[in-house]
Amino acid sequence: MNRIENISFKLFYLSSLVTIVGIMLIDIARALPSIGMITMALSGIAYKLSSKKPLHEQNKWVYFSLTLCFIILLPSWFYSDNKEYLFERWQIALPFLILPLVWLIAPQFRLKDLYALYAFFLTCVSLLALHAFFFYLFHADAVNELYLHSQVMPTLVTHHPTFSLMCAFGVLVGWTLYTESFSFESAVHKYIWLGLALFLFVFVHVYSVRIGLLVLYTNILAYLGGIIIRQKKVWEGLLALVAVLALGISILLLSPTFSNKLANTSEDLKAMEENASANNKSLASRKISYLNAIQIAKESGWVFGSGLGDIRDLNNALFASKYPDVSKPIIPHNQFLYLLAAIGISGLLIFVLGWIYPAFYFGFNTSPLFWGIYILMFFAFQFEAVLQTQLGVAFCLLFLLLGIRVAFLKSAPIEKLI
Repeated sequence: MNRIENISFKLFYLSSLVTIVGIMLIDIARALPSIGMITMALSGIAYKLSSKKPLHEQNKWVYFSLTLCFIILLPSWFYSDNKEYLFERWQIALPFLILPLVWLIAPQFRLKDLYALYAFFLTCVSLLALHAFFFYLFHADAVNELYLHSQVMPTLVTHHPTFSLMCAFGVLVGWTLYTESFSFESAVHKYIWLGLALFLFVFVHVYSVRIGLLVLYTNILAYLGGIIIRQKKVWEGLLALVAVLALGISILLLSPTFSNKLANTSEDLKAMEENASANNKSLASRKISYLNAIQIAKESGWVFGSGLGDIRDLNNALFASKYPDVSKPIIPHNQFLYLLAAIGISGLLIFVLGWIYPAFYFGFNTSPLFWGIYILMFFAFQFEAVLQTQLGVAFCLLFLLLGIRVAFLKSAPIEKLI
């Protein structure tokens, strides 16, 4: 490895760490994730230009397919009036065009190098969760009251649905590092990962954000289902499921935040049933955003949609005309419906095909870290327009690419794993 190649290799790895830190501190240093991803792209290109090694054996279409998630947004230029909003959407989605290609030509990391990135993520998200948990312990009454008003425990990552997803994913990361005995120097490290996974498991319940709980238990069911089906360990899997459910239900029953969130959810549902005001009602506002997306698609044309640049203006106009009491209109909080309204059925189908292709390529018999991020994204897409935020794109895309690399290595000869 020549000097430039070696520097590029180390810079690429460092930029991955910077991107993870940027994800955690995005509300403090908003440019940090972008700096990390830009440096990642430049160092990946520099590595390829300085290296005489051929591309490692991978299916290039696994990476090319992900670029469709950006490319399909480009035709909106021809029928969007609001070009400023369109450019903003393109800028946020641009990593889907660049990073998959960069990871295709990037250095061939060992499995333990990739696991070290996961371990760093687990450590960072655990520290943020610990910070929030200690704040809660000293301000329990005030925080509990927030849950009665569609608010949650304050965290350094202020977008609480995404932070809850990060914590839920951290549980899977910690458990995988523990079961695969990943350690830096001493075997003691694997028990640290187990401890962090258990802490995040408890925190997700105390944090009591619906999407985080849903993804947590879906990943647990998928993991245990794999044990039951592939390893034929039926009783072990069922006993583990009972133990996890017993622990989770116990935490929820003892948690004031969950009981208050349940009361708030019941109030939201009642407002939806009675067609009462949706102002400051998260579920009712989401329902309106879904209906707006369908109406926009219907009025603009099912095939091509309204144009990515115009969806916000059309959505706000519908809120203003039909729901004037809602003080904070929200974009369609469903990634698929958002794209249906913006780029139509044709664009949505291409997006889904590009996004889902790697999952079909690897199948079910691969790393839980790969399937875990797909499960997370699928359920997050139902309740959030995840890929319309810088945080959502950085988090989902980075760990999707990491999961793909892990999946490739897991299917490689054993000598490539070490």
